[in-house]
Amino acid sequence: MPTAKPLDKIVDWLAYYLSNRYPKAVAIVKPTTHQTVAEFISRNNLSRYFPDRAMFQVIVDVCGVSLSESTDRAILAIVKFCNNAITLNDCLIFKGYAQIVHPHHAFIISPKGWTPSLHRLVRDFKRVDILEYAPGKLVVVAKWDHLSNSVRPGDVLLHGVF
Repeated sequence: MPTAKPLDKIVDWLAYYLSNRYPKAVAIVKPTTHQTVAEFISRNNLSRYFPDRAMFQVIVDVCGVSLSESTDRAILAIVKFCNNAITLNDCLIFKGYAQIVHPHHAFIISPKGWTPSLHRLVRDFKRVDILEYAPGKLVVVAKWDHLSNSVRPGDVLLHGVF
């Protein structure tokens, strides 16, 4: 039986992650399985920070923004949750979403981690390019830990990106 998406836990984790990463900012994080990233931005009155938001017609599981009024900056994060082990196909589709949305943080997570073939491609054959959605920006492929309700730094496909 497949694991249900723990969206409320992922929302909590992403809010915590953004708050720790950007302590002087306010984190706005919500499940977005029934709305596009563009709708999330509009519904949360963040449109002025994302002038190209009309193009963000993709749906991910969780969206978050770290909003700093002092610097007048909004940092976007997106998360895709997979019930099964993350495949190359999952990564490439999500990478495409990230290329459209240009988030500062992009996570694809699964409680089952990733497939051996994806592991081999990225780690053994050093094909990091399949995770790069913008110069210097990589999709973080990670295992979701149900016990801690988080992504732990040791549970990522490519060490050093989280």
